[in-house]
Amino acid sequence: MAIRQLEEIRIPSRNLEETKSWYEDHLQISANQHETDEVKFSFSKGAKLVFYKSEEEHTYPFSPINLNVYDPQNLHRDLFLKGCKLTDINDFYDMLSYEVTDPNELQIGIVGWEDGLQSASFMHLGGYFLPVQNLERAYQWYKDHLGAIELNSFTFPTPMYGELRAITLDHLQITLVEIPTDLFTQMNHPFTLGSNNIQEDYQTLKNAGIAVEECEDGESFHFTDGEGHKIRVQFV
Repeated sequence: MAIRQLEEIRIPSRNLEETKSWYEDHLQISANQHETDEVKFSFSKGAKLVFYKSEEEHTYPFSPINLNVYDPQNLHRDLFLKGCKLTDINDFYDMLSYEVTDPNELQIGIVGWEDGLQSASFMHLGGYFLPVQNLERAYQWYKDHLGAIELNSFTFPTPMYGELRAITLDHLQITLVEIPTDLFTQMNHPFTLGSNNIQEDYQTLKNAGIAVEECEDGESFHFTDGEGHKIRVQFV
C-alpha cells in the first residue's frame, strides 16, 4: 500500500471571501490559491487547508482540525483582542490547547507547546479528526486496508458530549474519534490522502471488496471506508 500521508483537509464554507479574509487577518496565513469555488492555504510543511463553497449545513460535534502554532499564548491574546470567540487555554497532555470559532461557526483547535518552537513562522495542520461510530472497528479497518498504525490513543472532553475516545493513525495524520450514533453522518471527501502508486492502491482496495471509484484524470480515485466516509486519494 503506497498511501502514506495527508495531502489536503477540506472544509465547507458558505462565504469564501469572508473565510479567506478571516484566516489571513487572524492567523496571518495567506491563501496561495483562490478560485470561484475554493480557497486553499498552504503551510511550510504538511497538508493544505482547503475551504470549498457549500450552502449545506455541516455540524461537527468537535473541532475537525488542529493548527500547530509557535506561540499559542500570544496568539490567544491577539485573537481575544480582535474579538474572537475563544475557549480558555488548557493543558492537554504535554501541550497547551484552546479553540477559536471561525466565520463558518467552526471551532478550530489551536495547539502549541509552552516553551514554543525554534521558528516563529512555524504553523501547520496537526491533522484531521474523523468521526466514527465504533472506534475499535474503524481502527481495524484502516489498519487492515491502509496499513495504519496507532500512534496514540486518548480521550478528550467536549462541552456537550462528555469524554470522547480517539486513536491517532501515525503516518496518515488522521485521528479517529468515536461519537454517539445519533450524531454520526457519513462525509463526502473530508480530506485527500497521497499515494505514489495510484493504480496499485486502487487495485488492492478493489480486490479487497472495497467500493472504489476511479476518477477520469487517472491520477486519483475515491474509496469508501468502513464507516461509509468517501475518501479521495491522489498521486503525489
